[in-house]
Amino acid sequence: MKDEIFKYKNYLLLLSALLVANFLLTPLSVLLEEQIQKVYLLEKQQVKTSNLINNIDAFNQKGEQVDQHLKNATNFLYTQKSESDFKLIAQTQIEKLLQESACTIERIGFKGKQQILPQIQKWHMEIRYSGDASCLLKATRGLETAKPYINIEEYKYNSDNVLDKTAEGRFNAILSVSVWFDNQNSAKEGE
Repeated sequence: MKDEIFKYKNYLLLLSALLVANFLLTPLSVLLEEQIQKVYLLEKQQVKTSNLINNIDAFNQKGEQVDQHLKNATNFLYTQKSESDFKLIAQTQIEKLLQESACTIERIGFKGKQQILPQIQKWHMEIRYSGDASCLLKATRGLETAKPYINIEEYKYNSDNVLDKTAEGRFNAILSVSVWFDNQNSAKEGE
């Protein structure tokens, strides 16, 4: 029996080496690969962070430029004291433009807002009106040149009787516009 054990001794050594490799060395190599990957990612993160720290003066300068541009942008923003005053002034301005253009106002409504900066909001509006070609041109030109700025984002013009020579050529218009509101109350609350 000793001879048989001695005969298989080499096989037992080989089998024990395979077991050690399977249960010890393989998990260790996987762990090593994970650690190498973590170190690589941490090095990349450290490089990015140091680049940000090195460029902090440039970021501060850009921030100052943005603040200066915001101060100069007051001609383009509605600066009323409250949201309700802003809505009333914006709607009144648009109604006045449409009436001066001899258009028939069907509907003017606010469709929601988007926060741009802590005190600046972008409000979306929909304007529906009708009139002849002259009305459409005057109203569009008036909206494009209005101060505070009114941005025409989307427009739809249609007419049922453009080709009818006896008709006056009445058009219907649906405009999606944006206006910007500088909410002065939120700026005071933040201070």
